Amino acid sequence: MTEIAQWLKDWHAAHEHELRSRGISTAVKRPVPGTPARGRPKATAVSLTLESDERTGMVFLWESGATSLLFIDSGTEHTWQDQSVLTSENDLPQILAPLVKLVEAATDGS
Repeated sequence: MTEIAQWLKDWHAAHEHELRSRGISTAVKRPVPGTPARGRPKATAVSLTLESDERTGMVFLWESGATSLLFIDSGTEHTWQDQSVLTSENDLPQILAPLVKLVEAATDGS
């Protein structure tokens, strides 16, 4: 397992109970490795899915530290995307905060 994948797994383990108590379900998935053939990038090192009612947030972390965040509200059809670079484990909470906030807003009626 890559170091970045472990950072996300550790963050998830530390926050899973808190997120669930706030009405957010979570799942961490390490996909099958991809291949760089035919111009396709290697598979993500790890992904995290956050769900609450009609809102879904996903973060994809590549071994390079590149991150892609995606938010979808299926009720309002609102979407949001962002990209960042993870340089240390300490960056992870800051990168995930906007995504958690968007998903959590569904639990408080926002």
